Formats: sequence, structure tokens, C-alpha cells
Amino acid sequence: MLNIPNLVSLKTLDVGSGKGNFLIEAKQKGVDIVGVELNQSYISETIKRAKEKGVLVDVRHGVAENLPFTDKSFNFVNVCEVIEHVEVPDKLLTEVHRVLVSGGRAYLSIPNRFGFFDPHFHLYLINWLPRSLAHLIIGLLGKHKDYSGPVGRQSILYMHYYTFCGIRKILRKRGFKVIDIRWRKIHERLNWPIRPIVILIYIVAREIYFNSFHLILVKE
Repeated sequence: MLNIPNLVSLKTLDVGSGKGNFLIEAKQKGVDIVGVELNQSYISETIKRAKEKGVLVDVRHGVAENLPFTDKSFNFVNVCEVIEHVEVPDKLLTEVHRVLVSGGRAYLSIPNRFGFFDPHFHLYLINWLPRSLAHLIIGLLGKHKDYSGPVGRQSILYMHYYTFCGIRKILRKRGFKVIDIRWRKIHERLNWPIRPIVILIYIVAREIYFNSFHLILVKE
């Protein structure tokens, strides 16, 4: 899980820490980390689980669009499976930029609007359909979730999905350099002549196959 180099030396924020999986693992590895979570029951569960594992965690109640921290407080921000559920994604990205130090980094996972498999409803091809039709099919298949409670947007009608080009444009406007983690791995692990072939295949697959994008953001 902790695949960011030297994370243990970085002051870290986990936005939307949920039930504490990343937060607890990071704390066990000695990371200086704080969590922010909207759901109070998740916070209680996180604290309980952390104590059972012999660690103390700092997790605050709050929303991603209004982080309770001063400017330039963190070297690294983890935003995993969060942006699709918030009310105002632009405010989330603005807040992440604000609390990062200059040159700081963030990890951001983003659901693909045209991904082949939807990770929330566990259905194939559903994201290739208009949202109203997708919502209807999800209901017919009995795949709807509990949309009540303080867990953010959960309906496919209202969650935020993006194309790669769309989210990259938004992030650049917010002052981030964008690194596609899969793209970087291809460059690091493959050499000529296979690399350009794989890159071409990946560019196509990125738009219509992968269910999410995994990005490193650098505050410029």
C-alpha cells in the first residue's frame, strides 16, 4: 500500500480515511500521518481498530472541501477513492493544493467515466451508458446501495467520474503537475522497441478499459 518513496519521512494527510486501512498501516510503519473523515462511525471504528493493533491514530471529523489545517501543512496527501463522492470536487482539489508545501505530492485515484468495469456497482459496461439508463439498470439488477447517511455521493447519477484528458486539464488549472503512475511504470520497466508499442496500446486502453486512473500530483 505504501508505494510512495520515503513516505515515512513525509508529514502525511489521508483525506477520506474511511475505516482507517491506510491510516493504520501508515502509522504502523512510522509515518507522521493525520486522517480526515466525514462519517463519525468510521472514525470510531478506525480508533478502535488502531488500538487493537497497538497504535494511536489522529483522525479528525471534517469534509474534504474544507480541510481543518493551515496552508502548507503537509508533504504528502492521500486521496484514494474520495473525489467521486464529495459534493464539490474543485474545492477538494483546491484544498489539497493549499495544504501541500511547494513541491509536495498527492496520490489521487479517479474513476474512469468510460471504464470497462465499474468498481462501485461491480458491473461491466455500465459506464458506457447514459447515466439515467445506467441508474435504471443498476436498480433492475438490485445493485443500488444505501444512499442515506454521511458517506457522500453514492448514486451513479451524482458521483463524479472523469475521462483522463478531462481530469488532467482540471488538475493542471489547479496548479498541479500530473504523473500517470501506470505510464511511469511502462517507461521505467520497458525499453525500445517494445515500449512505444505498449504505450500506444495503453493510451487506448486508458480511455475505455481501466476502471480508474492512478495519479501522482506535484504542487508546482
